[in-house]
Amino acid sequence: MKRYLAVMALVLTTSLGAMQAFGEDKGTPKDAWITGKLEATYAFNRHLSAFDIHTDTTNGVVHLTGAVESDIDRDLAGEIAKGVDGVTSVKNDLTIKPGARSAKTESSQRTFGTFVDDATTTAMVKTKLLANPNTKGLKIDVDTRGDVVTLSGSVSSAEEKQLAEELARNTGDVKQVKNQLVVSKAG
Repeated sequence: MKRYLAVMALVLTTSLGAMQAFGEDKGTPKDAWITGKLEATYAFNRHLSAFDIHTDTTNGVVHLTGAVESDIDRDLAGEIAKGVDGVTSVKNDLTIKPGARSAKTESSQRTFGTFVDDATTTAMVKTKLLANPNTKGLKIDVDTRGDVVTLSGSVSSAEEKQLAEELARNTGDVKQVKNQLVVSKAG
């Protein structure tokens, strides 16, 4: 639930920022749209942090400020901005500060893009478990971190446990499955 609220807060913040920019005559409605689109795109990019890149658009000219971890990240942010419809030019004043990503994955935090990737993988695995008549998907919990899926809960047989693991392993970009399912007669 906390993850859902964080996602909704980011979407709301981006939308309000775009509306505020329009309301203060900082540019045209198209400028607000460009700024909002860029902020959302950076949020979904697993290599960049939307929290550390500040975007301002005036008459189609995008100005990027803030800090990124490397020259490659700076160039990536600039190229993404150039690719948005309506952008006439990009002034890239991003600075390089190793370790700059405030939302970068640590032991308990993930970037927004990584969170979205993980949630997508979790949903795909859960759907496979629910769709298969030989697994009791409602009793199997799925958690994804990176490309590692953890299965937990209870199943009724060793065969069901193995099937659940194989279904997860054969999903998307999954590289590893931690099968913590417990076989129980009540499973």
